[in-house]
Amino acid sequence: MARSISSQSKLQNNHAILSLTTAIGASAAFHYYCNKSNDRNSDFAKNCCNRSLTLCEKDLTNKSVDATETTITKTALSPKPLSRVTLLLYKLKLLPYSSLPVPRLITSRDPLFSYPEIVRGVRRRQADEVKLQTILSSKRLMMARQSQDQQLMQPILQEVNELVYGKGVTPQVREDFVAQYGCVGHTPDIVKYLDELANDRGIVEVGAGNGQWARAINDFHNLQRKQTNSSGKSFDLVLAFDNMQELPLSPKIYHQRTVPAKQYFYDKVKLASHIDAVTGFASRGRVLMLVYPSPGSMALETVKAYIESSDQNDTVVYVGEGKEGANADEEFFNYFLGKSSDDSKKAEWILLKVMEVKRSPGGKGYEKMFVFQRKRL
Repeated sequence: MARSISSQSKLQNNHAILSLTTAIGASAAFHYYCNKSNDRNSDFAKNCCNRSLTLCEKDLTNKSVDATETTITKTALSPKPLSRVTLLLYKLKLLPYSSLPVPRLITSRDPLFSYPEIVRGVRRRQADEVKLQTILSSKRLMMARQSQDQQLMQPILQEVNELVYGKGVTPQVREDFVAQYGCVGHTPDIVKYLDELANDRGIVEVGAGNGQWARAINDFHNLQRKQTNSSGKSFDLVLAFDNMQELPLSPKIYHQRTVPAKQYFYDKVKLASHIDAVTGFASRGRVLMLVYPSPGSMALETVKAYIESSDQNDTVVYVGEGKEGANADEEFFNYFLGKSSDDSKKAEWILLKVMEVKRSPGGKGYEKMFVFQRKRL
């Protein structure tokens, strides 16, 4: 019986590999014939390529389709890591990042934090930094400063603004975005998802800044309760904390009487260190949320303290850029990939969700929202 099951498994694997080989061959033929003038050959190759890719993806992902819709579940999850075939398809650019199965068990080979936007964005950012240094050390800038000539200074400032914020984006446009959302923006879908994810356990946000995310989620949660006439015990869905040392917008300028503070800021952001925020009794059992954490070790220190403080703490929402981006550090990403240097405290993580965020205007940000759940042993 065992031999029969093993043979069947081998046949299924061989069929998937055959589909993959056919897809790769058809793809190559498609690119070859597309360079020919014979439209008939081109159409034939295109049809073969599409059919082979469809068969291949069906063989590889048919078991994960149903699971995609159950990312918020109270039952035990047993998702699988990306298979070798899926990884090969992704590497060959035959399978887009958005088509990788979710939920899935994260392994060291997972391309989760090296998505195409961040890879291209880091290269573009490095090139922009070189251009910016060239401008700052140029003779024309030195002459403009010495002469205090505004006509000379204006085009230089415009070039700098385009490099820093993006084409057509002024410092005021950027500040207006930050006032409404913070450094990265939420969307209606994100707010709804987070409300559902933490509806009965709550969220603890560390590094909340001016509290725009906490405000949006709490407002949505309270509105839902009001519309459904919920009789359950009322509580703040999001507990927000910040050390108040690096607020995106100064409370001296954006005080409580200003329009942004009234419309978008959360007036219950509490002063606390990132460790104290997650180890307090009120945070126990809540989902941890990190939105655009600063570069460095803070993000990983927060996650580790959160996990160690209670067995109930098992879910992390990270909103920010991937590897080599503007947030956290290499150790943070390695921790979720199972590459942590601290072998004694390694944990396996499940990717529950990846969602697109509202990025700052100008195209200079490459953030996503990732939701992780610790695998129960």
